[in-house]
Amino acid sequence: MFAIVDIETTGGYSGVHRITEIAILVHDGEKITETFQT
Repeated sequence: MFAIVDIETTGGYSGVHRITEIAILVHDGEKITETFQT
């Protein structure tokens, strides 16, 4: 199993920019088994 994580932000500097969206897909090697998104 492995997870694919996608993070969307308002920019590239952690001191001033923020995370706006997170998506996670869990894959068992054959298919997606779980998903999460904000």
